[in-house]
Amino acid sequence: MRFSRFFLICTFCFPLMGPLALAGENKLPAQAKAILDKATEFTLKSLDPDDMGGKGGAENGWKVLGQTVVKDAEVRKKLLTGLEKSIGKGGAKCFDPRHAIHAMVDGKTVDLFICFECGWVYVQVDGKNIARLEMTAAAQPIFDQVLREAKVPLPKKN
Repeated sequence: MRFSRFFLICTFCFPLMGPLALAGENKLPAQAKAILDKATEFTLKSLDPDDMGGKGGAENGWKVLGQTVVKDAEVRKKLLTGLEKSIGKGGAKCFDPRHAIHAMVDGKTVDLFICFECGWVYVQVDGKNIARLEMTAAAQPIFDQVLREAKVPLPKKN
C-alpha cells in the first residue's frame, strides 16, 4: 500500500510541484502568509497518511482523523511561528502528511499539508498548488500538543 501510494504521489504530484520547489525562497509565499496572518481562526487537522482515497472526511485524499478550530490568537501565532522556524533544510523522497492547516479570509483560502517526517509542506491558495517547501520536524511537538489538548487523535508514526 505504501509503495503504491508513493508511486501515485511521485507520478502525479511531484511533477506538477517540481517547478514550485525551485522557484523563490524556501519560505511561506506572501499570499499564503497574508491569509494566515489575517485569519481570526483556522482549522488544524490530523491526517492519516496511510488512508488515501478516503471519501467522507477526506482532505486532498487523506483521511481526516480529527480537527480543531484554533481561535486563540496566541496559539495560532505559536503554530505559525513554529512552522516558519521549521522551514529550511529537509525534504525526503516521501510525502506522508499527518497535519494540515486550513484558513480563510475574505473569500481566499490557504491550505498547508505538512509532513514533518518527510520534511515537506505543500502550500495551496484557493485550491491551487503554489509551493513545496523543505522543513524540519522542530514544530511537530507544538502541533501535536494543540491537537492532543483538543482531544483530536494523532496519526500513527512510522
